[in-house]
Amino acid sequence: MVQELGTSSLTGEWPNVRAKVGKPDDPGLPSDADFVFVCDVLLHVRQKLDWLRTLHLEMRSGAKLVLIDFQEGDLPEGPPEAIKVPKKEVLRLCKGAGFILKQDKPDLLPYQEFLIFEKP
Repeated sequence: MVQELGTSSLTGEWPNVRAKVGKPDDPGLPSDADFVFVCDVLLHVRQKLDWLRTLHLEMRSGAKLVLIDFQEGDLPEGPPEAIKVPKKEVLRLCKGAGFILKQDKPDLLPYQEFLIFEKP
């Protein structure tokens, strides 16, 4: 996905999009990031609150964070239940990092939570 986004931005389809692969200990965002898309990543991050706090610090005020991660429960696709991050925990972590929940779209994706946060 990151490669496809990067290719589209280089070919001029989306000139204002920069694709970036972050690290589990540092998202590595540019300081002018105003929209961040994170998909199926949080379950791989060990220090989730620290990672989200760093993400928050690296984003500018008013920036949006779209966070997609697998729902709890037995699903036909996705990671084992033991490593999923429960939605309540995601909400608690994001609030603790300084984000405000703007939208929750529970029916948008069949196996994943779709949450939109904002940095005030």
